[in-house]
This record gives sequence, structure tokens and C-alpha cells, in this order.
Amino acid sequence: MPALACVVSAVFWAVSAASPAFAQEIVVTAERRAQDASRLATNAASLSGDELAFVAPQTASEALNRLPGVAIHRNNGVENLPAIRSPVLNGGQSAGSFLVLEDGVPIRAPGFANVNQLFETSLDFAARVEVTRGPGSALYGSNAVHGLVNVSTPLACSMRLGGMNGRAAMIAGDGNGSVHTQVMGRTYLSKPPDDEIWLDCWPSPSVLYGVSARRERGWRDQSGLDQQSALFGFDAAMGDWSIQGRIALQNLNQETASFIQGENAYDNAELAQTNPTPGAYRDTQIARARITAERAFGDWKLSLTPYARWIDADLNLSFFPSQAQEISRQKGGGLQAAIYYDPSEALSVIFGADADLTRGSLYEFQSLPNIGTFTQGLHYDYQVDMRVLAAYAQANWAIAENWRVIAGLRGEWVTYDYDNRAPSNDVGRFRRPDDRTDRFDALTPKLGLVWTPHENQTLWLNYARGARPPQITDLYSLQTTQTPGGQGVETIESVELGWRGDLGPARLELAAYAMDKDDTAFRNADGFTVTDGASRHVGVELSGGAPLPAGFDLSGWVTYARHTYRFDNPSTRGGESIRKGDDIDSAPRWIWNARLGWSPHDALRLEAEWAHMGEYFTNAENTRTYTGHDVFNLRGEVEVSSAVTLTAALRNIANTDYAERADFAFGNDRYFPGEGRNLTLGVRGRF
Repeated sequence: MPALACVVSAVFWAVSAASPAFAQEIVVTAERRAQDASRLATNAASLSGDELAFVAPQTASEALNRLPGVAIHRNNGVENLPAIRSPVLNGGQSAGSFLVLEDGVPIRAPGFANVNQLFETSLDFAARVEVTRGPGSALYGSNAVHGLVNVSTPLACSMRLGGMNGRAAMIAGDGNGSVHTQVMGRTYLSKPPDDEIWLDCWPSPSVLYGVSARRERGWRDQSGLDQQSALFGFDAAMGDWSIQGRIALQNLNQETASFIQGENAYDNAELAQTNPTPGAYRDTQIARARITAERAFGDWKLSLTPYARWIDADLNLSFFPSQAQEISRQKGGGLQAAIYYDPSEALSVIFGADADLTRGSLYEFQSLPNIGTFTQGLHYDYQVDMRVLAAYAQANWAIAENWRVIAGLRGEWVTYDYDNRAPSNDVGRFRRPDDRTDRFDALTPKLGLVWTPHENQTLWLNYARGARPPQITDLYSLQTTQTPGGQGVETIESVELGWRGDLGPARLELAAYAMDKDDTAFRNADGFTVTDGASRHVGVELSGGAPLPAGFDLSGWVTYARHTYRFDNPSTRGGESIRKGDDIDSAPRWIWNARLGWSPHDALRLEAEWAHMGEYFTNAENTRTYTGHDVFNLRGEVEVSSAVTLTAALRNIANTDYAERADFAFGNDRYFPGEGRNLTLGVRGRF
């Protein structure tokens, strides 16, 4: 392992993997607007629309795992478990530890997040995806604990579609019978004075649209899916106001293949293709809408973003012995309001307020007979009205030549009004509390110092606190080991030291971080919830890229991290024993992603990728392990004309037997097996 680490530590992450030339680093998430990264104490990394098109990801993890410090584990279909400067998290802890945004707006209400929420974004149509590792800036509150993901949709006027009113289409298929099709287009509502001006944004109103359909037969038994997505947008300048509107729609019907069980079961190719829960499913319908209106007043700018969302989800809990049905719904919306004050290059100040009002419900019913403490019949039936109010301020000030201070403070107030619709009693392991109201307050300061001694050298020191109130499932889908109201606000304190810059032709970034998390709760291997937990997260990340001779380039990242428990919890009711200082399960120490590219000319791009997942414990007692894996992929695209591009991807070229996700739960080793060698061919066209 040390030898491999030395090799990979020489691998660098390029700003644009599709080109060895380095562009100016732009960060959007820090201030909800484009900013030069050299002015900020941030470690954000992004994927451009061109890189997303080149990767043509089957799942969100295939794209985002190209970014430093990101190790999302795929389950089945669209399902995944995220890890950003963290172990792989699940349950309410996972849903509440990562803030997922679309154009800066949360795709779910803070208390109603979902483990698999990345599939709900408009990733198929994205112009850019940005990931911030660790707590977000003062502009973001609940759930921006371990990191945040922002999917940016394109501006109609910036879409390179081959003409003023252009369209682009894509179709791709693989050896397992999966097919993905997509069409995007742009229409100007009036003709610009110059037909070539469409390359830049201009005042005439424009409309964009995108539709996408994905059908997968599934390489495991009864594991297919049908997914349809649509995006509609409107961009215009109306007097002194710039207006942007978006509507996103999605439908998912998935057959879910669950864990296979048995020690090293993923090594058995025949067993890996089976599905122990052939009736499992996930059906989701989503609608989101927002309008952003901005106007400048001299050095001041006002930004208003009202938004609405509706989500209806019905799934089988195949990862539990109960295989219960869960139906959850949420509807609501909110408003983001911000005032930007930019009197000079030396000073920038942001004042803002956010509000979110959402009503959600959850119904859980088990049809199977009693399985231990998983009792047949109704488990939960409740409704929750959630109110979130927040205010923040953030300043970026040049205190001296080449020195900047970034300081921010956010206050957030959250209220849950819970209405229990089931009998208030204990059923098996399930506890249904009486009607109640719970309130939570969080204060999250941020402080950063940036030094730019040279034009292409930046050092930063950053302190940030992240916080999240409990998810509604944390508070109201209780077990008999829990007391209603027993969970408080989870907090994480983060300190980071980083450097980015050029060394000759190479671009490098090095970051070291230490984070302490308190008042956390998680589900142990027997499905019981452990509360009042604490953990420590310490790591180093190296990323970068460099051009090589003859059109080659090298890019990638490597991270070493320790994620450990900071409390003792002796075994109770059959649960695991936790010892302070032990590794958290599903927390590999070494992870890397390395890519060797070749672009002999603008019309051709080839890439070889090496994805390494290190060894990790699969249970909290540190007695069960997964040995890790190495998977190699090949990708390529060739532009055969100005309108047609051919694409290819050969995944897992060595046909390695591996586990996308390894776990130990309910007394069994269990795995989501990784897919074997598979070739995808596609074509993109502009017309």
C-alpha cells in the first residue's frame, strides 16, 4: 500500500480533464455567484458540462467520484450512499449530512432529505456540478455538514447547440440492454441583431428545454428501471431586472436488487447476479420550480428566489428484514433573499435571509409475518409541518496586499409540528410518540484567511461550523430504545489548511483538515439507533493535473483519512459495542482516482481511469472487513463532423469481482456487487 500511495501521490487533478490547459478556477457555491477561487478560503471542485458529456455517467457516483475527497458508493439502480470527507453514511445521518442543491436551491426541505437524493437532480442537463468538501459557507445552513453538491442548469444563451435556435440529441446503449436518450434545445423569442451573437448571453428572452429517458434491463435479476426527466427554462432581461425560471420534472420506476449475503459473496459471479428481494421497488415522482430575479442598484444588487417543490415516493425497504412499504410525501417551498454590496475589489458583503415551509408525511407498513422485533402491520403513520427561518451575513475583505479575510455568521431556527395518525404505543421495535412540537436553533460561524503571494499561488486557513437539526425520521420514526425529543442539533467543527498553485506546467491542490462532530446519531448493525455519538475526521487530500508530451495528460486525486469514534457504547439489546478510537465502519483510509488522457487533436479524446477503494471495516466493532478493490475503465470520444460525435466507454475492463458497497448487518456480511465488464456506445448530434 505505501508503494501504491507514492505512485498515486504524483497524480494531479486537472481543472478541465478534457484539456491539459488550465483555466481560471471559478467557485459558485461560496456566494451563490461566480467567484475567482483565489479570493476564497474554499476547497470546492467542479465538473464542467463538457466533462459530464464525456463521462456520460450511468449514475451520479460515476461522475462525482472524479472529484477530490468524494467516494459515493453505488447500491442498485439510482441508489447510492454518499461520502464526502466522511465515512459512507446511511439512514437519517446520511440524508442530513450532505446538502444537495440545484442552482443554489435545496432540492429537498432540510428535515425531509433522502439518502439517494442525487438522482433527483437535473444531472442529465447540467452545465456544471460543484462539490464543496466539509461545511459550507454562511449562505448555507441545515445539512451542509460534511459537504454540499450544487448542480447548475445551463443558461439558454450559453448552450452551444450549433445555431441560434439549436438542438442537441444523444443516444447510448450497452451490452446489458440499457438505453439512454436525451434531447436539449434552445429557442430565442426574437431574433438578435447578429446571428453569431448567440454565443454570448444577450437581452432577448430565450427558452431552453431538455427531456431525457433511461431504460435499464439491469444486470442482476429483476433490477431494471425506467426513468424520465425534463427541464424547462426561461432567461430574459426585463427592464433593469434579469429573470431566470426553471421547472424540473422526474419520474422513476425501479425494480430494486438488494444485498447478497455471505462472506465474500461478491466473488461468486452467479450469486452476484441474483436478487434476494425480487419484489422490491422504488417509485418516485418529483416536480420543482423556481424563479430568480436580480437587479443592480449601483454598488448594490438584490436577488430574490421563490421556489416550490413536490415529491411523492413509494418504496420497499429491502435493506431491512421487514421489507416494509414506505410511502413519503412532501410539498412546500420557500424564498431565498440576498443583498450584495460590492463597493470595490477590496470589499464584498452579503446579507441574506431564507425561509422554507414544507408539509411532509410518512407511512410504513409491513406485510410479511413477524421477523424478530420487526412486527407485521402498521409501523408509522404521521404528518409533520416544518418551518425554517434563517438569516446570515458574510464579508470578503482585503485587509492588506495579497491578504483577504472571509467572515460569516448564520442563524437558523427550525420548528417541527408532528401529528401522529397511528395509535401511540410500542409495536415490536417501533415507538410512535404522541403529537408534539420540537424546536431547534443553530448558529454557524465561518472564518477564513487567504494569502496570494503570487498570481498562481494561494494559501488558505479556514474554520467553519456545520449544523443540522434531526431529520423527521430521526425524531418520529423511533425505536423502543429511544425517547421522544432525545435528539438535538448535530454540529461539526472544521479546521482546514490548504494550498493551490502552479508548479511548472502542473496545477496542484493540497488540503489538510480536522473535524470533530458531536450529538450525532446513527443506525447500528442490528438496525437500532445509537444517539449522543461523537466522531473525529482527519485527512489529507492531494489533487491536480499536468500535461505530458505527445498530447497526453495526467490528472486525479488521492486522499488519506481517519474517521474514528470519539465515545464508548457497550453492547445493548444485541447491538454492537463501540470503543473510542476505533475506525468508523465503511471508512476506507486510502482512496484515489487517477486518469491518463490522450488528445492528439481537438476532435479526439481517450482516457484510462484507475479507481481505487481501500480496505475498510464493515462493522463498528472493527471485526469484519472488506479488502477494497481496484477498477479500471476506458473512455473515448471522436468528433466525426461539426455535428456528430461518437462516444464509447468500457467499464471494469479487467472484469474484476468487487463490491460497490460492503456492509455487516443483522448478523450477516452483505454486499452490493459491482457490475462486470460492460461496453457502452453512443452518439451525440447537434442540429
